[in-house]
Amino acid sequence: MMADLAVLGHVVIDKVIDANGERIQLGGPPTYVSLAAGKLGKSVKAVTKVGGDFPREYISRLLELGVELEGMIVDGAETTRFVLDYRGPERSLSVGSVCVEIGPEDVSELPEAVLVAPVAGEVPPSVVSSIRADLMALDPQGYVREIVEGGRVLPKRWFDGAILRRLDVFKASEEELSLVTGEASPLWGLEKLVKLGVSVAIATRGNNGALLAVGRHRYSIPAWDVRDPLDTTGAGDVFMAGFLSECIGGEEPLWCASMGAAMSSCVVETLGPRIDASRGKVRRRADDIYNRVNEI
Repeated sequence: MMADLAVLGHVVIDKVIDANGERIQLGGPPTYVSLAAGKLGKSVKAVTKVGGDFPREYISRLLELGVELEGMIVDGAETTRFVLDYRGPERSLSVGSVCVEIGPEDVSELPEAVLVAPVAGEVPPSVVSSIRADLMALDPQGYVREIVEGGRVLPKRWFDGAILRRLDVFKASEEELSLVTGEASPLWGLEKLVKLGVSVAIATRGNNGALLAVGRHRYSIPAWDVRDPLDTTGAGDVFMAGFLSECIGGEEPLWCASMGAAMSSCVVETLGPRIDASRGKVRRRADDIYNRVNEI
């Protein structure tokens, strides 16, 4: 059977440094999207690349999440590896290695819903342009990153009108949105995307929730109050997984965004790619968030 959703981007190995110490964990959009979408009963086709150095235990974990790596392990290549340091006021990001790009031969058989979610520019624009999907979504985080000497990751501007005009859903953090649109105000940035033809544009704001633009309407999506977040890695990927899972099911954007926010609140309560909350608990949180949405 064809999967409900495809996600294009690298599975990665993250070294996370925070108040809890240092740990190595599985990461990347395919990992977190499969985790969250599976919680909502949706299947995911991962289009990714990992190197011959990819650990067996992580292959087993991905299989548990429904991710098949057959044909995606590249002997002689290194898996994409990040170091995420949360000890300062803002997250510091660096790269140890980047695996090979995803090519046009990898996107020939995709489901009707596709999420493009690069982490290090590994999905070339030419590949994106070749995709035909009824629902096309983008998280541009990997396009607004520049890897400089020593593996440090710095922000960079990115704008591709041809890609952006094709999108049904766009999601980025406030900083990433500014790097794409050139607008200091997230509301102005969302407005610019809507004028390009994006159906739903979203700016995530961490503890402040998210902003949502649909047509002429603008909404504030509140965050669920997580008292003791343990690991914010993957929260944006999980938001998108919750949003798209409900969107595929025919739900309207405000509910989809509420589910995305609820999913994000659950993943930050655990370490690494894990959600301990039941589907019912996630939906109850989404109900509460939905009832507190404001039009602005």
